[in-house]
Amino acid sequence: MASYKRVDGAALVTGSGSGMGRAVSVVLSVAGITRLYLTDLNRTGLEETKSTITSLNLPSPPTISLIPGDISSPAFISSLFSQIPQLDYAVNCAGIMGETALTTEATLEGFDKLNAVNYRGLWMCVKEELKLMLKNDITPYTGFTFSPSESQRRGQRGSIINIASQLGLVGKTQAAIYTATKAAVLSLTRSDAIDYSGPPHHIRINSVCPGVIETPLTMNSYEGTDGLEKAVGLTPMGRIGLPSEVADTVVWLCSGESSFVTGSGVVVDGGYVIH
Repeated sequence: MASYKRVDGAALVTGSGSGMGRAVSVVLSVAGITRLYLTDLNRTGLEETKSTITSLNLPSPPTISLIPGDISSPAFISSLFSQIPQLDYAVNCAGIMGETALTTEATLEGFDKLNAVNYRGLWMCVKEELKLMLKNDITPYTGFTFSPSESQRRGQRGSIINIASQLGLVGKTQAAIYTATKAAVLSLTRSDAIDYSGPPHHIRINSVCPGVIETPLTMNSYEGTDGLEKAVGLTPMGRIGLPSEVADTVVWLCSGESSFVTGSGVVVDGGYVIH
């Protein structure tokens, strides 16, 4: 498989042992990333992601480091980032669905577990990712421009993409805690973008809001075929999305082609939220 150079340097992908995290890791590799740090609770899944990338026989495959662990653990976060000397891109995919329950029936333990991964864990990652990226020089944009000065104006020190959800924008029955964690990710993204996107930092921070995507996490969140059919029925495009479609959006947000995009929540949902 031929690669097409859209990104260069080092990237971290959390939750890269399966689903969207795996797809993002693969597409980043195809897009030209040279150093890839992958983390997930599932060590076997990480090995499978690495094998998938290796099997592509890319002309310039990335150097891959697998660092299994739990991003909800401050001790693991410290260990993880001690192994990453330099970082250009970060994609925070790690997340869980949690229990399906009405608020009056939900448990404090379930609330804490969801927030520990989806919001607190992601925040801890973003904090360390920013620290690393602030050490970078500004890299000029290398694509087509109308004048030499545009390359400098479109430069960046780094790009962070947080995986939120369409459910951070709309509601879902018996999922109040989950939807709130994803709304928190969107709010975090907007505020961090205000603080770090402009001079002197030049780090862009965006979110992606996937809809019903064909991943184990999503499929397991629907109780039976009827629930899935109902969700697809609310999607104007009338189908489930593919992990590769989310990954392509993530790579665009990493690349200089999206150089004037920050603080956004790019919705990749087949039109679900406009129904």
